[in-house]
Amino acid sequence: MYRTSINDQEIIVLFSSPYVSLSPDTTKHVYERVLSLGEKLLQFQDGQSFTIGDPKGLIVAQVKKRDLTTVYVEHVITKQFMYNEQGESNQIM
Repeated sequence: MYRTSINDQEIIVLFSSPYVSLSPDTTKHVYERVLSLGEKLLQFQDGQSFTIGDPKGLIVAQVKKRDLTTVYVEHVITKQFMYNEQGESNQIM
């Protein structure tokens, strides 16, 4: 879990699945990529999902708005499991 503030509003970023097992370096990278959206995270509606394309893969997350804005990282799909329209893997679309 990562807790920070954006424009004086507290925000939490966490992994929603206990089965997402990433190295500490990759976990830190995912947190940084999500937080790089900055104020956009505060503009999402409750329940809205989004993706972030990254050289390491695709980050899938969802925003929940309660007392605090919470971003749940639902999946991190590595490049080896991403396919283009020709069925080739290891591609960023």
